[in-house]
Amino acid sequence: MRVKFKILNPKHQTVVAVARFVAATFIFFCAQNSFALTGEEIMRRVDANMTYGTSRFESRMVINVDGELRTKNMVSYSRGRDTSYSEFTYPPRDKGVKYLKIENNMWMYLPSVDKVIKISGSMLRQSMMGSDFSYEDAMESNRLLDKYSARLVRSETVPVTFRAAGDPVTRQRDCYVVELEAKVKDVTYYKRLTWIDKELLVPVREDLFAMSGKLLKTMTLGDVRSFGSRNFPTYMKMVNHLRRNSFTEMHIEKIAFDIYVPDSVFSQSALTK
Repeated sequence: MRVKFKILNPKHQTVVAVARFVAATFIFFCAQNSFALTGEEIMRRVDANMTYGTSRFESRMVINVDGELRTKNMVSYSRGRDTSYSEFTYPPRDKGVKYLKIENNMWMYLPSVDKVIKISGSMLRQSMMGSDFSYEDAMESNRLLDKYSARLVRSETVPVTFRAAGDPVTRQRDCYVVELEAKVKDVTYYKRLTWIDKELLVPVREDLFAMSGKLLKTMTLGDVRSFGSRNFPTYMKMVNHLRRNSFTEMHIEKIAFDIYVPDSVFSQSALTK
């Protein structure tokens, strides 16, 4: 059998060449479009998803030190990401300890001495209630982009936990990896590497570094749940790499968004009531 080859005339060759160019351009555009978002745009979208008008949380903090567990329960109210009030309800020795955060200010009420203390300076970097979270971690606001430049460095698939029919389920999720690098001096973490679920726009992991490049802490988030159009992680684990055999887990057991919260809750007078 003889195979015949059809020779295109110049006009047809031009059409084929143009078609190939258009196809190649389209493929290139699609590839580039998957990375069209900048690091800053990604962080702004995450903030839009994670920021709420008001909220009420009932949380359980579990501190694991050398296998010994210490559990603390609290109730928290928030307005946006910069204003919050928390009160510990368990164990008895911590019952009545309260915290108030308003923008860059934080106060703590100690019922044992009936005293309100403003947390500032070096105190901000101390352990909060013996956990792996510092006061500064708790004070973090949604204005990270005021202090950090953001750069999308890659995409990566990581395991993330979800709640399905009451049970945790782990799924592999496609994430953006965004590097935040400090552009001001007064920061605890010079660099942050954040993994963000591409579809849900929630952070699922963050590595926190010193200026020297030393890894200080690793935070993982999960048990992601849907609240209307909002996705929100209700589990958080913090590992402080400067503390041996220690990590802290935070479980949000009840949560309500956009509820009525009186202004009086977010006042210093509420601390001593």
